[in-house]
Amino acid sequence: MDFQNSKHLVAAAQKVRAEYLKGAHNTAISIQQKATCRNDPVKGPLWVSKFSLPSPTDDTSRDLLLQLVDEANEHRVRYDRPASAPLDCEWVGYRSNVQKDTPEPAIGEKEKFDKLTAETTSPLTILYLYGGSFVLNTPSGYRKTAAALSQSTGAKILLVRQRLAPQNPFPAALLDAFQAYITLLKPPPGSPHAPVPASSIVVAGDSSGACLALGLLQVLLRLQRRGATITFHGATQPPVVPAGLALLSPVADLTNGFPSFERNAHCDIFPIPIEKLPYLEKSFPTCPAWPTRPPRANLYCEAGMLAHPLASPAAADNWTGACPIWMGSGQEQIVDASRLVAREIHRAGGSVTLCEYESMPHTFFWVFRAAPQTKQILGEWAQAIVRFAGGERPPSSALFIRARGLRAESLEVENLVPFTVQQAQEWMWKKTHGYTVPAFHREGNRSSL
Repeated sequence: MDFQNSKHLVAAAQKVRAEYLKGAHNTAISIQQKATCRNDPVKGPLWVSKFSLPSPTDDTSRDLLLQLVDEANEHRVRYDRPASAPLDCEWVGYRSNVQKDTPEPAIGEKEKFDKLTAETTSPLTILYLYGGSFVLNTPSGYRKTAAALSQSTGAKILLVRQRLAPQNPFPAALLDAFQAYITLLKPPPGSPHAPVPASSIVVAGDSSGACLALGLLQVLLRLQRRGATITFHGATQPPVVPAGLALLSPVADLTNGFPSFERNAHCDIFPIPIEKLPYLEKSFPTCPAWPTRPPRANLYCEAGMLAHPLASPAAADNWTGACPIWMGSGQEQIVDASRLVAREIHRAGGSVTLCEYESMPHTFFWVFRAAPQTKQILGEWAQAIVRFAGGERPPSSALFIRARGLRAESLEVENLVPFTVQQAQEWMWKKTHGYTVPAFHREGNRSSL
C-alpha cells in the first residue's frame, strides 16, 4: 500500500469500514463489550501497578458536576444522575531490559509502583482517557500504548476504568474522569502516589476519551468561574486546570451535525448517520445491555443530551482560561467540531495546535500502524506533552498535512470554520430531533441473541 497516495488511503479506509459493518449489524452490545473489556496478564516492557479507591463519602465533586450539567441543560432533557463509584486505577510505566513476553514479577502493587517510579525520568504525569465510543475498552487494552507513551515522554501514566454506556450513560464516565484528575491532585487514603501539581499533569486521550478530556476541561473552567472549591474524600482542592491537553482524533460533537460529516465521509470509517446506526435496526440482537429500560435512541445518553456542552464540547461558548491544547487527527467526519473548538480557544486567548492528515480516517494511528503518518503524529503527540509539562504555550497554529511527502500547509486558526458557536448549537440541537427510539424498542418487539 502506498501511504502517500490519497486514493490508496481512501480505498483502505473503505475496506476497514466494510469489515466493521460485517460485525456491527449482528453483534450484540454485551458481546462487543466482552471482547474488549478484558484484564489481560501483564507482560513485556511495562510496569502496571493497580489500586482502587472506595466511593467518596465526604465529597462535593459529584454534586458540583451535576449542578454544571443542570445549568447547561437549557432544554431540560431528562438524564441519569449517576452516583459516585469506586475508582479502579492503574499506574503504567515503561519497564526496561525485558523481552516482550517477560511476565511481571510476583511482587505487591506498592513495590511495582516503586519500581515504576524508579524508571520514570520526569516529574510529568499523564492522565490518559481512552477511547471506545464510551461503550468499549478497559485499561487493559491501553497498557501497551501507555507504556510506549511513557517511554517517549519519561512520564508515568494513570489509567482509570471508565464506566461504560449503555449501562452507565452520560455523565458517569465524565464523573470518573473528573474524580481521577482530583485523585492526582489530592490523593485519597489508599493511593500509592504523592500529590501531583497541576503544572506536572497533562491529560491525553483519543476519540471518545479526548471528548471526555475536553469535557473535563470545561468542568474545571466552569467551576473556576463560579469560584467553587472541590471536596473529595474530605480534602479540599481548587479546580485548577492541567498543564495541557494532548488529543488524538478528538470527538467534540456527538450529534454528527457539522458539515464535515458529509464532506469527509468518503475517507472515514464510520459513515453511517447516527440515526441509522446498526443498534437501532430491528434485526439487531438484543442483550441485557441493549435496548435500555426505558429505551433510548443512543447508547451514550438520551438523544437530546448529545447536544449538551459537557457531552459535546463543541457546544461550549467559553474557553477562557484553557490550558494549552494539541489536537491531531485525520481528514475525519468530526473535524469541523474540533476546528470550532480550536478557533474558540484561540479567540479566548488560549494556545491551540491543530494538525489534520489528508485522507486519513478516524484513529488512523491504530488502524494504519505502519504508515509514516502514524509515526509522525504519535511523535508530535509525545513532544507536545513534554512541552506542555515544561510550561510552554506555543502560539496557536493549524496545519493540513498532505499525504504526498507529508507536506504541511498552514491554515488560518481564526478562519478554521465559517460558522459561529451559536449556529453550531442550533444545528446540534436540531439534529438530535431525528434520533428517535425505534417503535419496536418501545413495543418490546425485539430479536434475541
